[in-house]
This record gives sequence, C-alpha cells and structure tokens, in this order.
Amino acid sequence: MDLIEQTCRQSGFFALCNSTLRSDPRSSNANLEGLAKISVEIVIDKANATLNFIVDLFKNVSDPVLYRSYGTCIDSYGASVQRLLPEAIAALGSKDYATSRHDVATVATNVNACDEQFSEKTPFSDRNRLVHDLSLMSAGIIELLG
Repeated sequence: MDLIEQTCRQSGFFALCNSTLRSDPRSSNANLEGLAKISVEIVIDKANATLNFIVDLFKNVSDPVLYRSYGTCIDSYGASVQRLLPEAIAALGSKDYATSRHDVATVATNVNACDEQFSEKTPFSDRNRLVHDLSLMSAGIIELLG
C-alpha cells in the first residue's frame, strides 16, 4: 500500500481522495504534508471555479429571492477563496495543523450555507457537493498530521 492509498483510506473519502490525488502528478513523490497541501490547493481550484460559475449565473438573476440566495453563495465562496483557504495553506506551512484543518472544514460549512439557500437542485449543486467533500477530505488528511 503506497502513501496515497494509506492516506486516502483514513481521509473519510477514499474514492474521491484516491482519484483526486492520483490525478495530480506532484502526489507521487509527496510526503503526507505534501499530500495535504496538494489537496487544499485542489480545493482552492474547485472553489474558485465554482465561485466564478455562480458569479456568471448571478449576472442573469432578476428574481429578488434568487438574487439574495446567489449573493449568499458568492459571499460564502468569497470568504473561502479569499481568506479561509489561503490561511489554511499558510497554517500548513507553519505546521499549525489545527488552524489549517479548521479553516478547510469551515469551507464545507460555507458550502452548506450556500446550499441551504435553495429548496431544490441548482445548476451548481454538483459543484457544491464536490467542494464540500474535497474540503472535508482535505481536513481529514490534515488531521493525520497531528
């Protein structure tokens, strides 16, 4: 069993973790801390893409209720992308694993706050689920560091 498989088995999201980390060539030579950093960088990438997708949809929203709901999602993702995830990377670098884990897990909470704005599936529900699960997966990897 290699380090990626061993790590992913403990992440709480084995299949997602295994496919995500193996898709990044840096993972093959990374130690556990490197895998944690790669996983957070992937969350950053997916959260940014989702934020941009929501912003594009938001431009065409005229309904006041949807306008507020999309705005909440933009705020939630904005906080994740601009503050929480960069802080998580910085905390990883300084070996402050508790802060890093907390910040990444909070991204999943922010995604939930976005999802709760809607009573039915949105054009970005699948993206939300991916960012949510990747965030918790990353938090699980960081937890292995201590």
